[in-house]
Amino acid sequence: MSKIPDLHKKVLAQAKSANLGKYVWECGIGPQMGYSFSVIHALAYSFVGMQTLYLATHFNPIYWNTACLIVNSGSLENSAEEEQESQPETATKTKKVISTDYAKIARAIGSIQRAGIKIGLVNINKSQFGFIPDVENNQILFGLKGMLHVSDDAVKAIIENRPYTSIKDFINKVSPKKQTMISLIKGGAFDNFLDRKLAMGWYLWETCDKKSSITLQNLPALIKYQLLPDTAESKLAFKIYEFTRYLKSKCKFDDKYYHLDSRAINFLESNNLEDYILVIDQHCLISIKEWNKVYQFYTNYFKKWINDNHALVKDTLNKKIFKDDWDRYASGNISSWEMEVLCFYYHDHELKNINTKKYGLINYFDLPEQAVIESTSKWQGREIPKYKISKICGTCVAKNKAKSIVSLLTTEGVVEIKFSKEFFAMYDKKISQKRPDGTKQVIETSWFDRGSMIAVQGYRRDDNFIPKKYSSTGGHLLYKIDKVYDNGDLELRSTRLVGDTEEDE
Repeated sequence: MSKIPDLHKKVLAQAKSANLGKYVWECGIGPQMGYSFSVIHALAYSFVGMQTLYLATHFNPIYWNTACLIVNSGSLENSAEEEQESQPETATKTKKVISTDYAKIARAIGSIQRAGIKIGLVNINKSQFGFIPDVENNQILFGLKGMLHVSDDAVKAIIENRPYTSIKDFINKVSPKKQTMISLIKGGAFDNFLDRKLAMGWYLWETCDKKSSITLQNLPALIKYQLLPDTAESKLAFKIYEFTRYLKSKCKFDDKYYHLDSRAINFLESNNLEDYILVIDQHCLISIKEWNKVYQFYTNYFKKWINDNHALVKDTLNKKIFKDDWDRYASGNISSWEMEVLCFYYHDHELKNINTKKYGLINYFDLPEQAVIESTSKWQGREIPKYKISKICGTCVAKNKAKSIVSLLTTEGVVEIKFSKEFFAMYDKKISQKRPDGTKQVIETSWFDRGSMIAVQGYRRDDNFIPKKYSSTGGHLLYKIDKVYDNGDLELRSTRLVGDTEEDE
């Protein structure tokens, strides 16, 4: 124990030699202490305090801010997991999978950005599992681990196969899954090689289900994209094609005949084909062999049309197929891409240029921590306050179903919105409709899914925003922002689509 004071003196001496003497009182290691505290405990933390002070004073601030971002985003948990994997002799038999906490990341990044620190996009040749300092560009690089659809195995493969000279070089070395590749493009991982939109267009064109040649086997696709010629012959040939599909799926009797139901009979009669109907033992049948001749005759029309216009038909069909992939994987703008896969905006927030005055929107961080009481009323002997109501808007980055909380990224930072349990459940459900074949089609997802933009009325309470409106307030409690126009106008919706509701996963 006698050595403790000597170590204490050494810490003070080191502080003075490093020009940090003015900070020693903040570390609790001055020659006099204002309260009773364990010397051993204080000494241990003193060393940590001196180290952090030294780093903050003598090194580029990017290092310190990267450390803060890692801690505040919860990335230390991921680092611990990676260290465990690198030391299998100390690892448990059951591998612990740590999911990314996007709400933590969004809050931590927002705090860093408000302090004027630049957060850079993912770089395919530089980014690591977590955030790292990029001193050369005076920024913090986003980590691969935090990206949507980029697994730990994918990150390891990316790091092990570096460097990459182009997008093609990356694909040849790593062979990424399609969703992983799309996320990397959206997150700006290849911006040093190619413009992001061009990179996405090139990749989707290379991977979409393009046709090298067109035959009758592609007729379903030509029908799907409505590419058949608009002529009377084409329309009749299409009817015969669809009717034959119906016969094969619903009317097969044996290897020789189709058994005609009322729908099939009506079709044949309405198209002057009733001569093919056979009545055998009071059953209306049609010879498969004879009908195949009819089918062949009409489909030869399509065969000739395809052969005569092969290049144009192929090119038009492939463009339609590519457009489908683009709509499926790449809709939205650069900012919405970044929100989807990174949970932060490197470029402008999608709501940055909206007409806030027109919609009565305010900055949450300008609100007092305790809401302003405009008036009070009495109910059952108690005074009920009426708060001043404000409206905020932003992009949903995370939700906590158990607590009915939505983390909303406004243009100024992340706000926690605490809904009532019932209201949260109402707008968190998926809406689906039944297709003609009986299967379900989701027509609207939860309003609180990551990337959804909403506007909410309410008041601030400490660090939360409480949704609230009065009969005199006007408008609705919650709005879904379906579209943001270039002139700053919003397309707002206060009601959900009509259909069957089901729990969101």
